[in-house]
Amino acid sequence: MLNAHASDNGAAYPDDLVLLKRIYDQVCEERGIGVGSAEASALAVGAMKLFSAGIFDEDTISMRLRRMR
Repeated sequence: MLNAHASDNGAAYPDDLVLLKRIYDQVCEERGIGVGSAEASALAVGAMKLFSAGIFDEDTISMRLRRMR
């Protein structure tokens, strides 16, 4: 889970980015998504959109990214 300092303005702190990257890497590996692919880019954008929308919970972000197609 992210730190309690999660930004009200959607800014991601270094610890937040580490968490988002870890989730992103897990989903890419599970799906066999290649680095630099359009699907990888869409997944990264999706992760940042969730965070910017105020979703800071690791399990929620992970579940929603796994549902993205």
